[in-house]
Amino acid sequence: MSQKPLPDGPEYLHLLLLLYGSKKDDQLSDDRFGQDQRRVEVDLRLKLPRTDMHPPEIDRYAREFVWLNYASVKHTQKPNAPADKPARMSQQDAASWAHLKPPRINLYLHLVCDPSTGPCALKLREAHLFMAATTGFPPQPPGPRENPFEYSPMAVCAGCQREETMDMLTKKCSGCDLTRYCSPDCQKKHWREHKAFCRTPKAVKWVWP
Repeated sequence: MSQKPLPDGPEYLHLLLLLYGSKKDDQLSDDRFGQDQRRVEVDLRLKLPRTDMHPPEIDRYAREFVWLNYASVKHTQKPNAPADKPARMSQQDAASWAHLKPPRINLYLHLVCDPSTGPCALKLREAHLFMAATTGFPPQPPGPRENPFEYSPMAVCAGCQREETMDMLTKKCSGCDLTRYCSPDCQKKHWREHKAFCRTPKAVKWVWP
């Protein structure tokens, strides 16, 4: 899909989402978590409500945008976790330069089966400690234990969220080149929720060898 030039200027936040995943039968090694790990990079331009926003406000604005559009972040590959289980949850790390003009924020989302226990949790903790050392912010303690089966797999249809769609041939939205649907009907019903994300200026880059 051809990319239009992205808008720029102090009124736009440069928000880069890096969505990390793996496919079934990938070997469990550090290569899966390094610079060559399978991922999709989504370079977004969010128009700020005000140009005089303080850095903490900009950070909250970016995280709220991702949270509100989380279903649309489901992408067109089939992400698996290190244990070769379908990814159901994500852990987020951030690097922020919200004080710059224009402000810039990178959000790193690791798509995993369980961020609390097992091989996923160990690798994620290593990644979080590395990020804390890189950014200079103190590492956060592990979050509360959650049941991953309360969440649908990341690979399901963004519209109906039915687990059986994980094994179906799904098609991506041609507008954003990212969000996946099991049928035109699901895509149509989800449009009201998906519209804001789809229309946000963005460039999508796949690193999925």
